[in-house]
Amino acid sequence: MNLSAFVGDDDLRKQESLEAAVAAWQAGDAGCAREVWFGDDARWEQIAESFQTQDLFATRKAILIKNWDKLHPSHRENLEPILRSENPNVAVFLSAEKLDGRAALTKALKTAGRLNEFKLPYEDKIPQWLAQRAREKYGRRLNLLDAQLLLDIVGKSLAELDHELEKLDTFLPKGSAISAADIQDLVSPTKVASMFEFQKTMGLRKKADMLPALRNLLENEFKDAPFVVAQILFGHFAKLMRIRALLDQGASESEALAGIKLPPFILQKERYAEQARSRSLELWKKLLSMLAHFEIDLKRGRYPNRFEVEIMFAAMV
Repeated sequence: MNLSAFVGDDDLRKQESLEAAVAAWQAGDAGCAREVWFGDDARWEQIAESFQTQDLFATRKAILIKNWDKLHPSHRENLEPILRSENPNVAVFLSAEKLDGRAALTKALKTAGRLNEFKLPYEDKIPQWLAQRAREKYGRRLNLLDAQLLLDIVGKSLAELDHELEKLDTFLPKGSAISAADIQDLVSPTKVASMFEFQKTMGLRKKADMLPALRNLLENEFKDAPFVVAQILFGHFAKLMRIRALLDQGASESEALAGIKLPPFILQKERYAEQARSRSLELWKKLLSMLAHFEIDLKRGRYPNRFEVEIMFAAMV
């Protein structure tokens, strides 16, 4: 059975694995035909005819059916037994987000070891994925703290993260490690710059700069989602409270900053120690409590007008 399926929500690795399998089937046969069908609008009769008919200009054929799970159920039912039949000159590659585990085709694929599943890693595992990807694909070292910074900037899309790794690989000296400074300089910096700007403004109690920084967030990447800003600020204030607590206990600045999972470059550039010293430990605790309740109220729609949101954030400066 020359039939394989590639399933899951990790589109990057799924597509790479599918293309590698197609390339392996085509290897050594420059004239191997390649057809791509899409389940969104394909008809089973057309795919069946292609499967059963030899190409006029090639001895072998690779048929890719993308979005197999979006093919109408009746069409899948008619097509499955045909694709499972033996045709040594045709290989079929299915791509889908998920398959019906009860279907005979899915069971046959599992039995034959031809069901390839690709699940997105949990967010806390993505830095490890980035470090491994940088090492294996680009031959570069990327530590986990700097990988976390890249994740914070780009988001959870593995395809977009890999695109940024490729960009870094293109512009950096061959073989050099990827640093936090490189990431800040070369990776689409708008989102992280604006968030760091807002956090620093709040942390340093810069009242004159607070409103422009907040509005920049609410008008762009966090539009209609002020509760996300509250969540991120809570995390930032929690870090500052931990630093302040350690400083109060007699820790040196470097010791107090050591437990914060951010690149040293960022800790210094954003003046985390200075931010932590801007308030007493008791005041940090009160602000965290205020932010926790504020986030809940935002989710409940208690502050429908943006000026009300701005007033609440301003009260924390």
